[in-house]
Amino acid sequence: MKGFLQRVFTKRRETPITYDEAKEMAASPDAGVRGTLAQRHDTRPEILYFLANDTDSSVRRHIAANEATPVQADVFLTDDTDDSVRGSLAEKIAHLSAGLTPNESDKLRRMTYEALDKLARDQAVHVRQVISQTLKDIADAPQPIIQQLARDAESVVCGPVLQYSPVLSEDDLLEIIEGSSGRGALSFVSRRRKVGEKLADAIAASSDKDAISHLLGNRSAQIREETLDQLIDRAPDYPEWHQPLVERPELPPTAAGKLARFVAENLISVLERRKDLKKDQLEAVREVVQRRIASGEFEKREAPAEEPKKKAQKGAPAEPAKGKADGKDAATAAAGEEEEEPAYDKAVAMHAKKKLTDKEVAKALAANDVKFARAALSVLAGIPPEAVTKVLNTHSAKGVVALTWKAGLPADLAVKIQVKLGHVPPSQTLNPRNGNQYPLSEDDMNWQLEFFTGMTTTGLR
Repeated sequence: MKGFLQRVFTKRRETPITYDEAKEMAASPDAGVRGTLAQRHDTRPEILYFLANDTDSSVRRHIAANEATPVQADVFLTDDTDDSVRGSLAEKIAHLSAGLTPNESDKLRRMTYEALDKLARDQAVHVRQVISQTLKDIADAPQPIIQQLARDAESVVCGPVLQYSPVLSEDDLLEIIEGSSGRGALSFVSRRRKVGEKLADAIAASSDKDAISHLLGNRSAQIREETLDQLIDRAPDYPEWHQPLVERPELPPTAAGKLARFVAENLISVLERRKDLKKDQLEAVREVVQRRIASGEFEKREAPAEEPKKKAQKGAPAEPAKGKADGKDAATAAAGEEEEEPAYDKAVAMHAKKKLTDKEVAKALAANDVKFARAALSVLAGIPPEAVTKVLNTHSAKGVVALTWKAGLPADLAVKIQVKLGHVPPSQTLNPRNGNQYPLSEDDMNWQLEFFTGMTTTGLR
């Protein structure tokens, strides 16, 4: 109780004013003056309560955010007509709610809980969202409030608690999944830390392909071998599952051979680089690869990219770029595309011969061969060229470091890539730690890749 009151009535060092001065400020026709008084932590409770009825919403918003405001005024403001006032109130009360229960014996705590419960059901999505974001990772957040938020119809409200809240048990989450109405609940649950086998089975049995993709990319998810085998059997129809599948921390004995039958060539190279594959599993992968090469499958897949070059060689006019008028812009765009294709083709060919090494990337950087260096990053990382471009164009040191790590390149080379390709100022680069260790944690780098590329890239290595 003492800790709760200290949070509610926290004082700050402010130049003292007398009670008469406070009354005069409260009666001022200037909303700015009343707002200043509303923010003070030494204003008498009765004056704060009086200002909760102010005609100006900015004054009421200050009252809602003020930790010194009496709980009675907070309860009154839960019915305020202005969403921003209720939003400020929601953020404050959510911060004060740790350990609260529906059956509080103390009047102040009970009123605070009731105000929080009312705001968690507020008609304004923003107000409910504020509560969800504030309570999402608080271990002793009120359990009934979390349950209410987790079942909210709006994904911005239910999402944070479904993905992060430690208050929700596995049984709670299974029940929520069963009653899910297509608001992305499964995708949020599938990204939780340490998804158990029961939850993983429930998500895998669903028709939510995005949730399953997130589940496969979640390195902490416990997926049974039988479940993973079933997903691999379904995977040919879902290309977005291929990368997280080949990069799962553990694969069933026959999984690598199955995956090699349908995943793209750059992902086969990821399979071949796995250090956990036994000799017979690796041989099975190589046997499948040889059959696909013999059938001409890879060449057929790359053939469309060669057509523009053949036309140019025969003197046929190049087709104008989409969205561009005939003339200089179209010619420039076509020339740019033709220059990009050989760089990527060269990187793919070198990688197939296991010649696309960090030394080759360093050599390209030294020669200022930006196109080949970008293509090499794309092939080595198993990320589409347009996604690599998106990461590099952010000029984010963390994003570029994560991309370099994903490509399996040494950490010292990441510094050159930050400067040369990511155009990160040298003073802002992230340098290796302890010799040649990446400066970010794997979780952080996975998060960076997911944020910048929009792909689920957890469990990459």
